[in-house]
Amino acid sequence: MEFINVSSSSSRTELETRGVRVHSHSEAERRRRQRINAHLATLRSLLPSASRLDKAALLGEVVRQVRELRVRAEEVAVVVPGEADEVGVEEDEEAARDETKTVGGGQQGRMVRAWVCCEDRPGLMSEVSRAVRSVRARAVRAEMVTVGGRTRSLLQLEVNEAEAAAAAERGEGHHSKLQAALWAVLLTNRHGAVDNFSKRERVSTRFRSRT
Repeated sequence: MEFINVSSSSSRTELETRGVRVHSHSEAERRRRQRINAHLATLRSLLPSASRLDKAALLGEVVRQVRELRVRAEEVAVVVPGEADEVGVEEDEEAARDETKTVGGGQQGRMVRAWVCCEDRPGLMSEVSRAVRSVRARAVRAEMVTVGGRTRSLLQLEVNEAEAAAAAERGEGHHSKLQAALWAVLLTNRHGAVDNFSKRERVSTRFRSRT
């Protein structure tokens, strides 16, 4: 009669099964590390300046770059002209955190942002400049982007504080006067729009006023 050591056979089977599981886990971990290292190598190739950084520093630099690109993308989205005609005026909160600025005669002024989105045509920026001067404001910075015959002008303006106060005493909002002046430009633009622009044409112009 032949006796089979069931306990010994079962132990060997259990050990073999455990060994297979350990091997599978090790293999999965090895592949996971390979994938991570491949991704890190890709990031280093995209950021040559970070080629010698360790993993933590590299990931920190990537996060910084992504945030910076997101900000740039948001800025681009703001300046690209849309299909609807638009005029807007608002306080420039960033400039408001800076020191109080002064205008020509030494009077205190405050910063506002204004924008006009409409059909493009020759002389548009000159008309916008005249509208700004008509309410005794001064352009500190301006940007104009044109895409496919549509244009968007973004202005950073310094308004005369005394003029704004006088308008308030008369029951007039200085922002309202500026907005009305810009709307007048837009309405004029509607009657004289030029449509012969290539849909692929894109022009960006920036300038700063001389101090």
